[in-house]
Amino acid sequence: MRTGVFVYISGPISPRNGKLVEENVAAALHVFLDVIQSGIPAFCPHLQAIYPSAHDIDYDLWMDYDYRVIDRCTHMLCMEGWETSNGAALEYQYARAQGIPVAFSIPELILMLEK
Repeated sequence: MRTGVFVYISGPISPRNGKLVEENVAAALHVFLDVIQSGIPAFCPHLQAIYPSAHDIDYDLWMDYDYRVIDRCTHMLCMEGWETSNGAALEYQYARAQGIPVAFSIPELILMLEK
């Protein structure tokens, strides 16, 4: 496992474009596991959304939480479809404003880390 790196995985969670929360979470889980198997420590916010009816935390509080986690990350990986998600677009903008490098695929992320 690499040291000195921690990647935030950003992508759609909320149901949109014909996909359920559960489908978005499943897609993110696959990306998360691929990143981990590549030896890269990562944070996947989707894993907190597995049971959306189990909490009543409002959207703004979740976004603030996500920003605090992004503050601790060295990189961001935007999943396919990130640009269709309001939350992922806000996370992307926040990361860029903080100077955090952003990749759009695992191979691109690995290339960034090898520089």
